[in-house]
Order: sequence, then C-alpha cells, then structure tokens
Amino acid sequence: MAVRAGLTTGAKSTRSKRVDGIAVGDARRLAAVVKRVEEETMLWQDFLRAYRTVVDQLSEQMQRDHNLPLEWFDVLIHLADVPDGRLRQRALRDRLLLSESGVSRLLLRMEQAGLINRVTADDDKRGIEITLTPQGCSAVIEATASHLQMVSALFTQRLTPTDLNALTRVLPKLALAPDNPPSTPTGSR
Repeated sequence: MAVRAGLTTGAKSTRSKRVDGIAVGDARRLAAVVKRVEEETMLWQDFLRAYRTVVDQLSEQMQRDHNLPLEWFDVLIHLADVPDGRLRQRALRDRLLLSESGVSRLLLRMEQAGLINRVTADDDKRGIEITLTPQGCSAVIEATASHLQMVSALFTQRLTPTDLNALTRVLPKLALAPDNPPSTPTGSR
C-alpha cells in the first residue's frame, strides 16, 4: 500500500507540473526555442512573407484575367523558352522544382485543357516529352503582357536601383547548393 500511495502522490505532483498536457520544464524550453527561432530567422520569415504575398497576388491576377493558374503559366513559359516548345518531363520538373508526382498531375490537367501534349520520347520509349500546343502558345502570349506589368508593380517598381543591384548579387548565392558556398573575398563578410 505504501508503494502505491507513493506512486499516486508522484503522479499527482507530475500532473500538477503540467500546463495543457506539457510539462512545465518542456513548456519553458519550448518557449525558449520559439523565441530563438523568431530572433534568428526574422529576415527569413520576412522573405517568405514577401514571397507569398507577391505570388498570391500574381496567382489571383493570372486566374482572374486569363483563367490560367500561375503554375500553368510557368510551365508554358518554360516550354516557350526551348526550341520547338518541347522538353523532357524530367527536365521540365527540374525547372519547376516540383516532385515527379506533382508535375505529372499538373501536366495531366494541362493536357486535358489542350495547352500541352505529352508524348513518348522518340529516342527513349521510357521518357515523356511535353510539347506546347497552338492553344498553349496563344495562352502564354495573351497572358505575358499583364503578367510582366504585375511583376513590375509588385516587385521591380518597389525597389530602388541599389535594391535591385543587391538582389542581383545575393539571389545567385542563395540558389547555390549548400555544399557549394560562395567564395568570400578576404577581409569582407
């Protein structure tokens, strides 16, 4: 009985040291972790917030003005950028930075809408080539002018020449693979 009473007392004291199911010590450590993340990633969070705001507005404009999802416009631009409007699905996926299944679903919907064709590659029957259709060509041509105006209004016009020069230097550094850091000139940081 004495052991049982001790266990019960211990259980009660543990429960009393919990806030919403989290031990008080864990709650303190969790608060410290959140504070550290907020302090050390403030610029990163601002970057993500700005990115999301601009992309949301671009998406809304593309859908409203051209009945075209922004992701579809991105695919069409990549196809328009290559000879014959043709890319292997893997190459397109790499340009779009989407998963294989995400690209497959996206391309299926675009093919159903008549904007692209998906065909077996001539040189490799396992590969799929994506081609721009005449309807896809028209869609990208019609959407480009308003898209460029929107990018200018939401991004370029809001930045000074100094801001633009800084981004021109900084963004390629961020795009490098983590195992290939940019070289830092001696004496600078």
